[in-house]
Amino acid sequence: MSQPNVAGDMVTWSSAQMRQWMSTLSEDMALRSVNWWLQTRWIAQLHVYDRALTAEARREWGELALSLTERAQRFAGYDRWDAMEDSVHLRCLLIQEVGSVPGDQHWDRSALVRSVLAAVTLTPARATELAERWRTLPTEQILLLRRHKQLVGPLAALVDQLPAGPDTERVRTWLAMLPKLP
Repeated sequence: MSQPNVAGDMVTWSSAQMRQWMSTLSEDMALRSVNWWLQTRWIAQLHVYDRALTAEARREWGELALSLTERAQRFAGYDRWDAMEDSVHLRCLLIQEVGSVPGDQHWDRSALVRSVLAAVTLTPARATELAERWRTLPTEQILLLRRHKQLVGPLAALVDQLPAGPDTERVRTWLAMLPKLP
């Protein structure tokens, strides 16, 4: 099976057609171009941003966009931090605009917080320590601080809607120190 034309074929597909195509994709058939995968994800994202669609339809397209991001990472080596950041931004947007779905792995506020906290590799204390001397750090460490800032930052829009508990307190701690990061 040849890969569909992103600009031509796929742009007119329904979410069901895209899901069907993705279900038939095997490792040996997958394109290895990150840009191709990101273009394909953009098709799904256009529907996510369409406020004329129902919440259910937007979430369906959101799940497809998340799946396409995972495939970009798996098949084309898309950076894991970039993939996680893309995922967090998309999930935050939809949760803000169409609401949380308790218990859903993608659309539950608490599940989003858990996935962000599982992805961070620094403690807020360590990030603060590094941030105090960021101008003297090697480029890789500065980049790591920026990645943490970009990963946790979107949660600011949801923090007041999170249930009380240790995860929410960790998020509040992170959010309080983000302005110190480069």
